[in-house]
Amino acid sequence: MNYATFHSDGTLHQRLIKGTHEIPKGAVEVDDALWLRLIRESDGIWSIGADGKITKQLLPPAPQTREDVERLRLAAYAEPVFGSDRYFAEANRMQVMGEAGWEAVRDAGIARFNEIQARFPWAESASKT
Repeated sequence: MNYATFHSDGTLHQRLIKGTHEIPKGAVEVDDALWLRLIRESDGIWSIGADGKITKQLLPPAPQTREDVERLRLAAYAEPVFGSDRYFAEANRMQVMGEAGWEAVRDAGIARFNEIQARFPWAESASKT
């Protein structure tokens, strides 16, 4: 049997296991499904309402730094199937070897590059000044 205790403001205080921990008076028994969520999900604040229902309020995501966005962009550009770098490499090879149609491949690379930048925009505070 698993239990949880809560602070006076209703936020989660402790998660307890009967037989391992001393279960204080006022502890709330939780079922296995909720117990797994309580011990696995750390992306929010667990609390108990006046009705005894235990809920989680999600925390806002941490803002991404310029380095975070750059890392995501570089990985997306270099992705072998869906990235933009492969188009540029192919267009460069085609041009050097005198093959026709390299411009269309380059344009596909530019379009994919722009899609990646739109997917991972700079945060306002992290943009270049």
